[in-house]
Amino acid sequence: MPVFAKKPEDSNEYTRQNAAVVHDNSLRWVFATFESDETTLRNNLVARLQLAQGHRVLVTGAGAGNDLPYLVRSLGGQGEIYAQDIAQEMILSGAERHRVESAKSSVELHFSVSDATNLPFADDYFDAAYHFGGINLFPDIRKGIAEMNRVVRPGGKVVIGDEGVAPWLMDSEYGKMLIRNNSLYACEVPLHLLPESARSVRLSWELSNCFYVIEFSVSDRTPPINIDVAHMGTRGGSIRTRYFGQLEGVDPALRDRIYAEAERLGMSRVEYLESLFRSGLAGH
Repeated sequence: MPVFAKKPEDSNEYTRQNAAVVHDNSLRWVFATFESDETTLRNNLVARLQLAQGHRVLVTGAGAGNDLPYLVRSLGGQGEIYAQDIAQEMILSGAERHRVESAKSSVELHFSVSDATNLPFADDYFDAAYHFGGINLFPDIRKGIAEMNRVVRPGGKVVIGDEGVAPWLMDSEYGKMLIRNNSLYACEVPLHLLPESARSVRLSWELSNCFYVIEFSVSDRTPPINIDVAHMGTRGGSIRTRYFGQLEGVDPALRDRIYAEAERLGMSRVEYLESLFRSGLAGH
């Protein structure tokens, strides 16, 4: 198993020898507490990746590989799964747990110890990227999301989920109990950290509205917009002129006279001002 970067041993609960067992106990608590079926949830999340036979998918923060069987089945018997985690003990457990399954399947499983905020993969290498549980603990969440976006081809899907009580529950006793039990439930949904180019963004909550899930399609450009379409009406101008064409302040009385003259001439304010500027510059 290649090691690109790893957390020091015993630096947290995920880097100890029994890390996978501790994690399993935590997961059992989660699904029992929220009275949810793990199989149904994981199938639902994996389905959002829209995987097809032969696809190549990345799992960041894969831990002990709890999602891997569901991803394997979603690939229809052919494809590749790359599972990475910065906690070596966790990913080693994941590789061992799925060694037999991997040998039986034509879906290739690859494991690595690496940093999700500095992935050792080329741009556009994957058809999809998936993360469930752990991104709240990333040292740089924006970079973690950006890296998933970078390594997925345009048109591919990214699905991210972690603890985070829904906003309408945050100040309720329900939410306060959960946050006191585990402060991660107070984490903000990182929508503001998505890349500008993200398309078809969807946000939902799972597990009794206590885990957020973000999904988006990858694009190599920002959403299309024509900033030169002229506004109709008194003010006039366009997005471009209103944003980039700001001028220094003028005497309010003079401003009002200019606006009044523009109205008298049946011109928008921007049109009239531009005509004044052009005629003034033409004399020099």
